[in-house]
Amino acid sequence: MRTEDHWAKAARLEAATAKLDRGDDHELVIWSCVQGGAQLANVILHARGITREQEDQIHSDTPQIDRELPRDIAEILAVLKSIEELGPQFVRGIKPVRPEVMRDCLAAYAKVRTFAEKALEARQARR
Repeated sequence: MRTEDHWAKAARLEAATAKLDRGDDHELVIWSCVQGGAQLANVILHARGITREQEDQIHSDTPQIDRELPRDIAEILAVLKSIEELGPQFVRGIKPVRPEVMRDCLAAYAKVRTFAEKALEARQARR
């Protein structure tokens, strides 16, 4: 998928998520952050030339990228992984969600989004 299409898809998920109640709709908020984060990971990886537009990630580590990643990319994918790890506990699982879980999830997503935005801007500046 084209980099710009990943960005647009993440933006649509963000707009929908903004309408949700952070407490009552925590499963949807977390899942939107997982899905939006995957879109942003593709923005980052495509913009930095690590993956081609035909090579999309569906999660931070799926499919596995078979080469050493730059440190900043590995770190931001670890941030995304921290969001993905909420799914088994709070989306598919039955653990009660606490306000700090939602706060941390949204803060991690914002960090991934900011990184993706900068990667996209840098790519556009190089053109």
